[in-house]
Parts: sequence; C-alpha cells; structure tokens
Amino acid sequence: MEQVDMTAWPRKELGKGACGRLRKEGLIPAVLYGPGMDENFYLKLNTRDVEKSLSTHSSGNMLVNLKVEGERDRTVMFKTLTRDPIRDTIEHIDLLNIIMDRKVIAEIPVVITGRAIGVVDGGILQHETRKLRVECLPLQIPDKIEVDVTGLAIGDSIHVRDLSLPEGIRIKDDEGTTIALVSAPAAEVEVKPAVAEVPLEATPAEGAEKAEKPEKGEKETGNEKE
Repeated sequence: MEQVDMTAWPRKELGKGACGRLRKEGLIPAVLYGPGMDENFYLKLNTRDVEKSLSTHSSGNMLVNLKVEGERDRTVMFKTLTRDPIRDTIEHIDLLNIIMDRKVIAEIPVVITGRAIGVVDGGILQHETRKLRVECLPLQIPDKIEVDVTGLAIGDSIHVRDLSLPEGIRIKDDEGTTIALVSAPAAEVEVKPAVAEVPLEATPAEGAEKAEKPEKGEKETGNEKE
C-alpha cells in the first residue's frame, strides 16, 4: 500500500459554526481516533492536500504519514469521508490511528477483468458486489480485488468463497456473497399486430315474422298506433 505525506493542525473550536468557518478558509475539519489513543484528537486538514491524494486513491485506502503541528507524527487512514450531497465537497473526515503490527479492516473495490464466455454467447454479465471488507495488516491492504470472469458461462456465478487472496488477507463478508454472474438474455416476446374487430351484421332469427308496415293514413309512434 502506498503512503502519502500530509500536514494537519490541532483545532479547539468545535461545532457546526466553527466547522463552517474552516471550510470557507479552505480547511476540512477532522477527528482522529483508534487504537493507542485515550481520547479523540480534533484536527484540520488542507482541502487541496486531501483532494490531491484522493485523485489518485479514489477509494481512500492509503496510509497517511500525518505531520501534526506541535505534536508527534502519526500514521493514519481515512476511515470516513462525509461529502456535501449537492456540491460533492468534503465536509468532514474521520481518521483512524494506525498501529503497524495490528490488523485493520478496510473496504476494497472489486474490479471485474476478462470477458465472460457467456457474454459472447449472448448472456448478460451482472456485477453484484462492488466492494468487499478485508482484514489484514496495514501494509498488506490491497488497492483493489480483481475478479476474472472469463470462464463464466450463462448461468454461472462467482462468490466470495471462490476468491483467492494473498496470505494474511481475509475477507470479512459472507462467503456466499455473489460477486458476479452471467444471466440468460431476456426472452423476446412476439408482438402480434392488433386486429380491428368488425361487428357482425344482425340477421333476423329464422322463422321470425316481418314487422308490418303502417297502413296508409296511420302514424307510427313507438310500437303503438295512435
């Protein structure tokens, strides 16, 4: 796993208003916690530094050598990034303190490789799981988990139990979790052209008598004569 350097500064002002002022100054409020720490440590980070690091590590899985002004340096990881739902700007960061000989749990993106033979035959590849949680030592955290689907025929699937990862890396998700599958194409439904209904001509019943015509000089009113 790659390591990046980043600078942070302690912050004493907490609350919504104080955090809003930091963002206007180009800073991101953060909190550091985790193994080896007795209490939370409130910090502020430079927005440009964070965005630059994330531009090459979109998953956020990287070890950060954090230089804290007035404090000792620490190794940390981004645990949670909270973004504004409209502007997509980073609003807050949770940092996890890292002890290098202690295992951590991280979310790793799942990347599909190859072209399934079932797709060649007309099937549809479905990528069911996009991220997996793994447990390992900090320096063993993979950037991604590649899953080769080349051998999947129509109706075949790959599950967590089918994956092979380097020694020391354990997947925390259920082994029955489906990673990818190839489904059969949807059956084509034949659409028949609509046929206009033609009303049948009414024919008198066999043996029915013809209606009498009114005699000369009589008026026809409904079914009765006047």
